[in-house]
Amino acid sequence: MKRLLTLLGALLFSGIAFGQPSVRIAHGPYLQQVTDDGFTVVWTTTMDAASWVEVAPDDGSHFYAAERPKYYDSHIGKRRIGRLHRVRVEGLEPGTTYRYRIMQQGVLCEEGNKRVILGEGYGSDILKHKPYTATTLDESKDKTEFWVVNDIHARDSVFRLLLKGVEKAKPDFVCFNGDMLSSMESERQLFDGYLNSAAELLTPAGVPIVAARGNHENRGSFSSKFRDYFPTSTGEVYYAFRQGPVCFLVLDCGEDKPDSDIRYYGMSTTDAYREQEARWLQQVVQSEEYRSAPVHIVILHMIPGGKGSWHGEQELRRLFVPILNEASVDVMLCGHYHRYAYIDDGSRGTKFPILVNSNNDKLVVKADRKGIDIDVVNTRGESIKRHRIDK
Repeated sequence: MKRLLTLLGALLFSGIAFGQPSVRIAHGPYLQQVTDDGFTVVWTTTMDAASWVEVAPDDGSHFYAAERPKYYDSHIGKRRIGRLHRVRVEGLEPGTTYRYRIMQQGVLCEEGNKRVILGEGYGSDILKHKPYTATTLDESKDKTEFWVVNDIHARDSVFRLLLKGVEKAKPDFVCFNGDMLSSMESERQLFDGYLNSAAELLTPAGVPIVAARGNHENRGSFSSKFRDYFPTSTGEVYYAFRQGPVCFLVLDCGEDKPDSDIRYYGMSTTDAYREQEARWLQQVVQSEEYRSAPVHIVILHMIPGGKGSWHGEQELRRLFVPILNEASVDVMLCGHYHRYAYIDDGSRGTKFPILVNSNNDKLVVKADRKGIDIDVVNTRGESIKRHRIDK
């Protein structure tokens, strides 16, 4: 007891006694896993904390006009304590914009199940700044627009150029289609490489992230944490969702070499994971959500194999292409090669076109029931290629 009081006294003297918040936002926030009835907010703090998100309708009222519902970062009936916070907000209406703010209390002391002592609450300032916004998905929308970037490999300056103008355009989401880093070695590397810039540019505009894992996100000592920062509806790194007329399949490519390759140090089980993913994919394309959508777009970092392709690409062709060829796919969007290509000659075994985006351009995609328009846009904001896919 004496030790606890001494620790508490030191914490109070060093922080709260001088009127300083005991915890601050370190990185974020950013939007993930937006659905027709909710969204997930992700951010990190400077110390262990218990967090929550407060939500208000976007109805012109002041955020403080009423008690706003709180959504907690909780799991199996207990609030999580840590530096990484992932708060799921649910029970919302489709196609509706909501305001939100993030909050947290630093954990000053925790002794088993006896007691948890929390510091003062601190979060996003809604007195000097407008609250953040999030808009739920809506399958009844006539059209959708989204952007795609890939193969950034931590070139944050290029990433920022490609996202220029996003606050005015406000696409429904921005897709990170793999290899945003060369390897995942730490949280700091993840944020410094591109995620700090993503939060700075996308969050004020209310634009969420749709993340696809590339082969390079499979590498590094921090790679097992990928889903912690990019939660999904399936709990896996592959998933599906509907926005407007489009059903999106966000697939995981796995590694490009066999699991036995010396570079993986015996730790890769990509082949089995792709087999599992193929079984899930077979079920999804038979679902009512998928079949009822007028347009179908596949997002996949690596390209299904052609002549001379590596092991991973050959496995994508063997496992995924037969399923997708019977699923009315309109286009597949890929990266990986670091150069533009438009493959519509069946050389990859597909009955649908594959657009491969380079590592220095973005895709601006607009789709409605009549078809899909795709612009390949460079870092100067110039459209250098255009494709129209009619339904």
